[in-house]
Amino acid sequence: MKDKSLIMVAGAAGTQGGAVIEALLAKNIAVRAIVRNKNSEAAKALAARNVELAEATFDDLESLTEAAKGATGVFSMQMGSHPGNKGEETRHAKNLVAAAKAAGIQQIVHTSVARAGDHQNFADWDKSRWEPLYWEEKAAAINVVKDAGFTFWTIIKPPFIMVNLLPPKNEWMFPTISEGKIMSPTAPDTKIDWVSPEDIGRFAAEAFAEPDKFNKKEFAIVGDSLTMGEVADALSSVTGKQFEAISITDEQATDSGLFKWGTEAFIWQNVEGYKVDPQEAAGLGIEPESLKTYLERNKSLLQRVYNNLK
Repeated sequence: MKDKSLIMVAGAAGTQGGAVIEALLAKNIAVRAIVRNKNSEAAKALAARNVELAEATFDDLESLTEAAKGATGVFSMQMGSHPGNKGEETRHAKNLVAAAKAAGIQQIVHTSVARAGDHQNFADWDKSRWEPLYWEEKAAAINVVKDAGFTFWTIIKPPFIMVNLLPPKNEWMFPTISEGKIMSPTAPDTKIDWVSPEDIGRFAAEAFAEPDKFNKKEFAIVGDSLTMGEVADALSSVTGKQFEAISITDEQATDSGLFKWGTEAFIWQNVEGYKVDPQEAAGLGIEPESLKTYLERNKSLLQRVYNNLK
């Protein structure tokens, strides 16, 4: 019963966890947020909305197990891996699952990334291209969830998240966007699959509300598939400012020093991409929003940020 449900949410202060909390509260489902510090501003904001707080870290199984007690479901997500934190994502998934099982939780909804588990089919995978650790740990975390023996499990696999076009993430992803230039090594004809964080939240909340309908389902979701030129056009239309997409070579991107987190993800879009089939989630009763709709919902923020553009 919904009135007896209590969902423990990992990543509560982040994009996806926050969206899940919003969607759960909209359904009048009680939420317990895992936080590092109950006195942080983010935690206090959650508490003000009647979200229960539980202090825990994903490396501390004891605190996680205590946080899980009394919950009926858990929303699981972990930060992606890189060479500096090898093994962390899988370890955190194992700890969260172990805590949930110890507390008797019967349902888990886990978010990963589109094409996780399909990495061995990527072009040049045998040459250790495409940040192998990232994809291998994403797949490992999914297997941890699926093999744990939960009565109900659901795996949601988002592609590129639309919030990457909003501050503060926008200038990290696209360093020249404040100048109206969306510069990247994405080819002009490459279409990127996008989804809004709110839609991730909606699918997750619906899975908790309708566990039978979503049980043992693993699917990707997509709201739009657009070239960067089409993204620039959408931004221009919504803000009334001029944006242009500029495709640069891999070498130019690397030499520019602008993409401090690397250029490989953009290049991967050219060679592989998320390839999300909209039909994967078509029968689940939720219509993902388009990028234009998402930008329109955030119009006031965008207009304020880009007020000085022509």
